[in-house]
Amino acid sequence: MTTGGSRFLKQPLAAGSGGFVPEKPDMMRSRDDLLKEIQRLNDGALPENQLLLVVVSVADIKRYDDIIRIFGYKFAEAMLTIRIEDLTSMLPDIELYRVGFWSFGFVFDATKMSDHKVFLDSLVAKLAEPVICRGIPVPIKAGVGVCDLKKDMGSSEDFLQSTFLASQVGGTSANEWVACKDDKANDHRRAFSLISDVFQALTTPDEFELHYQARINLKTGQCSGAEALLRWKHPTLGVVSPGEFIPLVEMTGYIKPLTGWVLSKAIAQTMAWHKRRIFFNISVNISAKNLEEDDFVKLLEEKLDHYHLDPKYLELEFTENSLSFDQVAARKKLQAIRAMGVSIATDDFGTGENSYTGLASNPANIIKIDRSHIANVTEGSRLQAVVKSMITMAHDLGMIVVAEGIETGDTLGMMTKLSCDYAQGYYMCRPMLVEDFEAWYEKAYAGG
Repeated sequence: MTTGGSRFLKQPLAAGSGGFVPEKPDMMRSRDDLLKEIQRLNDGALPENQLLLVVVSVADIKRYDDIIRIFGYKFAEAMLTIRIEDLTSMLPDIELYRVGFWSFGFVFDATKMSDHKVFLDSLVAKLAEPVICRGIPVPIKAGVGVCDLKKDMGSSEDFLQSTFLASQVGGTSANEWVACKDDKANDHRRAFSLISDVFQALTTPDEFELHYQARINLKTGQCSGAEALLRWKHPTLGVVSPGEFIPLVEMTGYIKPLTGWVLSKAIAQTMAWHKRRIFFNISVNISAKNLEEDDFVKLLEEKLDHYHLDPKYLELEFTENSLSFDQVAARKKLQAIRAMGVSIATDDFGTGENSYTGLASNPANIIKIDRSHIANVTEGSRLQAVVKSMITMAHDLGMIVVAEGIETGDTLGMMTKLSCDYAQGYYMCRPMLVEDFEAWYEKAYAGG
């Protein structure tokens, strides 16, 4: 392991970079250099020495962005330079490697220390002190992740990724360093595998599939439509929850073809029902990332035209917390979609910070009250009053209200009493493949 004083280049931040940009690659040891060092130590017979991989994230990205927004780039540059110099002075004989814009790693030999935890505690304590920049104390709590190089973590990439993730956890904990865990490496490998396999799944029959869950009209008791829910049967990992793979896909360019696939399948199925004189509405979950696509509205028009579906039978759902309706570009696209005749629903309503205040500016014409409000609605008058106020306010704004997560007859009865329009949940119908859904419908509404 090489040692020596660390060198840091102090120059202006690149706009939007979140950190320094080296002028020359040899001014600082890189992430790749650290990976090679980890690999070198693992390839040889590791000595009896206790070697620790340590990653220090000197500031989390949100805090750093806040500082740039309030004080400007020059101040943020000076502040981060001071913090890096602090780190350098604490580790005068240790080679530091840049592993991110604001994260640094090093290999630490703790063999001769009676307790390496004392060293790590002192490192965390020092980094917890505010940075005094231009006379202004600025708290930017650091996170410290630690991994024993004798652990069976897999590749050097797994070691570094797990330790980096531990440093991110440390940045949110109460003044402590965090030891990495094997499952972090496994999580990293699993996430990478899922992202890598999305494109193949889109072109392989029966990997992605849609399940359908009924929506019941509380005035008539009839099934008025269904929500199309995406599922993934991975060939080696088994059934993967959309709660796991959708956030990963949203970070890539695959969200566009995946949404296109869902829309095509759902719209085609709806038309198949219509041809059988079953005039269902279909609801499809859409990522807020899709609204960043310049051609999303055009894509939607093309899908409807291709399958000859009347737009009034299609509903697009966006989760309340995923979308800011104050964004001009997003609002314009949503308004254009509404102008086509397609409905817009706010899913998980009641979980956002601005549920009530943002309702008036919300371009949606449907709100779906989150199951967290519905589950215990029969247990107290206060919760009933809250749910009733949601329904009344939405109705006053000309919106339709759907109750999510209905699991008992009593809950269904209460939502009917509170004048909710529609209901969805396991009590009536679980999400099912199309064949099972149709069999359920025929049995429940034969002749209806």
